[in-house]
Parts: sequence; structure tokens; C-alpha cells
Amino acid sequence: MDDMRKDISEYKALVFDLDGTLYYQHRLRLKMAWMLFWYYLCHFWRIKDIFIIKNFRQARENWDEIKKGIDPGKTDREDGAAGLEDIQYEYIADRMKESKARVREVIEGWMYDKPLKAVYETRDKDLLKLIDDIRKSGRKVYIFSDYPIEDKLRAIGLKVDGMYAATDDRLRELKPSPKGLELIMEDHGYSDEDILMIGDRMSRDGEAAKNAGCDYLILPGSPKARRELYSKIL
Repeated sequence: MDDMRKDISEYKALVFDLDGTLYYQHRLRLKMAWMLFWYYLCHFWRIKDIFIIKNFRQARENWDEIKKGIDPGKTDREDGAAGLEDIQYEYIADRMKESKARVREVIEGWMYDKPLKAVYETRDKDLLKLIDDIRKSGRKVYIFSDYPIEDKLRAIGLKVDGMYAATDDRLRELKPSPKGLELIMEDHGYSDEDILMIGDRMSRDGEAAKNAGCDYLILPGSPKARRELYSKIL
């Protein structure tokens, strides 16, 4: 699905989502499910961790509604003392009757650290080459993600011109909020017509672009469909 008003070569900056865009989400989830199965088969007394992960994922998906019931003093602070992740960890800890430290340990381990090898193994090599060619042409490439970015980019060996994560103190909003795109435009002097947002989910990436007034391209999930798309737009 796309809303591109001009050829891809005419955009001054391309903004990519990360998870499910720079790598194949379905392949990664299969790898991680297998890893979870074997780990908790051998550590069955920690099986509650799986429910912590499940609840955290659900909270992220429905955060716009959930945060309405959270003390605004926690969500609106500008000093960084209560960042987006801290608020979410505390929410899950209360919900699961678990310590925030344990929630942090589980989420950072299973969602940020352990998947890095799988991210590399499931990377979209064609897209990474496209990004490299875009940067060589002189155009800029940015990443706008709901999750931390730097470690995953290092894992797949990708260099970009800027990173904007929802967990950053300046942003602290999940898609479909357009704030990440608005910050990119503000920081680098772009107009909404200069930017193409490329992601894998219309409900997040496409809507964020629409909310910012930018064009967007939503990539299909299968490698074959993606290769066919790349051949058409290049």
C-alpha cells in the first residue's frame, strides 16, 4: 500500500521504520518463539516471564488508550525522570504483581538483547542495499521507530543519518503519533513534501505519515512480494 505523489528518487529524505521493515518480522518471531520454548522448558519456574512479555506487547499496541488512565504527572514530565519505558514497566509491574526491576530485566533481555542475532539473520538484504544506494546518491535516511534503534542497526551493519525512537526523551510518543516525523522536519529543515515514510504497518507507519502530511510506502511481509515491489519503484 502506498501514497507516493512522486518518484522515490524525488524525495529528499526517506524515513524507515525498523521492526518488521528492515527485517522480516514473521521469520524473527519464529526464531524467538523457538528460543523462548527451549529456554523456559529448562527454566520452567520462570514461566511468568512469558506473560510479562505478552502483557508488555499488548500494552504497547494499546498505549494510547491505556495512558488515559495513568496519572498525567507521570506521562507529561519533561525532565526525563519518568521516560516512556519506565512508565510502561511500572504499568506492567503493577498489573503482573511483579517488581519493576524484574519487568525491565525480562523485557530488555527478550525484546532488546536476545533478538539481535535473529535480527541479523532475518534482515532484508535487498532493502539494506537500497538504503546504502540512497545514501550514496546524496539523499538522507532516517529511522523512526517505536523501539530503541542503535543496537539493532549495529547488529545489521546499517548506517543512517539520524535515529528517532519513541523511547527518546524528546519524542516519548508511539506511532501513529507524527511527532517523530515532525522532529525530523524540524531538525533538518524539511517540508512534509520532502519526506517518504517507509514501514510495514498501515495502522502505525502509514497513519503516522498521514498525520504528519507526508507520503508513505507500506512494504509487504513476504520476501518475494518485496522484491517485486522494489523492482517496480526503482
